[in-house]
Amino acid sequence: GVIRHVGDALKDHASKSRGKICTIGIAPWGIVENQEDLIGKDVVRPYQTMSNPMSKLTVLNSMHSHFILADNGTTGKYGAEVKLRRHLEKHISLQKINTS
Repeated sequence: GVIRHVGDALKDHASKSRGKICTIGIAPWGIVENQEDLIGKDVVRPYQTMSNPMSKLTVLNSMHSHFILADNGTTGKYGAEVKLRRHLEKHISLQKINTS
């Protein structure tokens, strides 16, 4: 979908750019593959981004530098992130940008 295309565009830009690009992915916790690798406080461990073709879950896009994971208690269903994303996008759109 659109998210994959944006990720690919960022990948192309990042390879041409010297600066680090901050990309924030918003995803529903209930669809994330390898959730156990993301649980813990002050824990550092690698996250496996190879997807399991037999799984209905999905891996996080490795082109993102950060993630916000929305959890509404469901498993295997998209949509938990929609309301959060809408509110966050609205909030960001109302911010004033200092261009000087």
